[in-house]
Amino acid sequence: LILKREEKKQPFNIALDSGLFWSDNAANVSAGEIPDWFTTGGITGAWQHRLHARVYGDAYVSQHFYRYDDLDVLDYESGQAGLGCLILMPELANSIWHLHYTYQRITQGLDEPAAYQTHNLRGGVQKTFLIDRLNSFNTSLLASIALDAEPDILQRHQYSFQAGYKFKIMRDLILSLGYRFEYFDYFNLAGREDFYHSVSGNLSWRPRKFLELSANYNFAVNDSNLDFFDYEAQLAGPSLRVSFK
Repeated sequence: LILKREEKKQPFNIALDSGLFWSDNAANVSAGEIPDWFTTGGITGAWQHRLHARVYGDAYVSQHFYRYDDLDVLDYESGQAGLGCLILMPELANSIWHLHYTYQRITQGLDEPAAYQTHNLRGGVQKTFLIDRLNSFNTSLLASIALDAEPDILQRHQYSFQAGYKFKIMRDLILSLGYRFEYFDYFNLAGREDFYHSVSGNLSWRPRKFLELSANYNFAVNDSNLDFFDYEAQLAGPSLRVSFK
């Protein structure tokens, strides 16, 4: 989503990514936690182009897979697509506003019918504060309104706040720290409401413009009004991203 100030010469971007992660609670359960390793990988195609003055068109489509070492019953694929616009608002502290229609489809086998699919309308705002040439702080607000979902018992509205800090250790080495809060309203599931908190750390090295290597850590707590959905989980591992324009 982050929009650079300069006009892009090439509006299309293709990225390949892969990662190997360990979780101490692979199934995100409240009791009987089982640790496991999993691999993830996929491809994302994106388009972003100035349409008029401060308005940019923005679209993407992606397909990713997740494969677990021991708990292979958790294996799945996730396909996503989005179409919308970004609006630069210099009169509002140089913030960026966005509005998108999004679609997600989760399968357990690419040739299998969808286990879950959802249509959403997402809107929000983000702002980056440049402290100096080495330090920056960013924050964002997001609202995702569920338009439709199958099965409908999993349909939910989502509201989130995110804050992050970046320190440029060297020109090609960046440390990122973040906090994320999300509220989920599962209005078709016995009044379920979840409050999700996560803190994360990321050290990324970019030896080439097209290549990024990262070491990642995330700790998450989900606090639900239905105790069955409470959980804590840690996740850590390396990842790789290659992008082409």
